[in-house]
Amino acid sequence: MLGSNYFLLEEADHPVIVHGQSGLRLNVFSLETQDFRPAPGEIHIFGDDHGEWLAFETDGWTMEDMDIISGAVRWYAIYLDYPFMEITTTDPRDEFRLRVLE
Repeated sequence: MLGSNYFLLEEADHPVIVHGQSGLRLNVFSLETQDFRPAPGEIHIFGDDHGEWLAFETDGWTMEDMDIISGAVRWYAIYLDYPFMEITTTDPRDEFRLRVLE
């Protein structure tokens, strides 16, 4: 079962998803209520939780399997009782979208 590999920690200002076997940590931030700035060298995934965008950011990423990271995001969506969460690698905030140079 997908959920048996992950657990949730509550940090002071955000939840952290932990993959039990690898120790990978994935921080969860609200883009609506927190001033989230993507850290260089980390993996970033974004999910729409019923209209509130969340940012998922690895903590000390060391080339872990991407299936672990995507599994963590899917696990969290199920934890929130929103298994059909829209998930993307594109930051939904205008100021962070890639712009086409002309």
